Amino acid sequence: MSDLATRFDPEILTLIPHRPPMLLINRILEVGEKQSSAEVFIDMETPFYEKDFGVPATIGLEFMGQTAALIAGNQAIKNPADAKLGFLLGTRKYQSKLSYFKENSVLVVECSESAMVGETLASFSCTIRYKDEAEIIATANLSVLRQPINKSPVENH
Repeated sequence: MSDLATRFDPEILTLIPHRPPMLLINRILEVGEKQSSAEVFIDMETPFYEKDFGVPATIGLEFMGQTAALIAGNQAIKNPADAKLGFLLGTRKYQSKLSYFKENSVLVVECSESAMVGETLASFSCTIRYKDEAEIIATANLSVLRQPINKSPVENH
């Protein structure tokens, strides 16, 4: 098994709270105020990997969620007083052209904030494709509840 530093981009560990075995994205390609992209390695070290198949495409939803979380992590570093923790509320229209993401491949996951409702509800449009291929193989819209990290739930109401 590879070590943490070679398997995962160290910057990911500063932007999102996920840790192995539930850290599923491997490398940051881009992270900005309203968009992010990441690579996911599909191999025998990937959680949920199934020999001779790869990773079930339903796990793509979590790849998308973690890639979207990079945006909030980036915003928190730029403005710590306004840091927010995201909770995935749901998804609409998760569609995949595949049952499994093929083994020994690299996925590119892209997310962009498509809407904000007040300060607490964000919507993200996300896609997945194989690296070096243009065809989109999975899409979804995520709904995320954003709660301030530095306040108790009682203070939020």
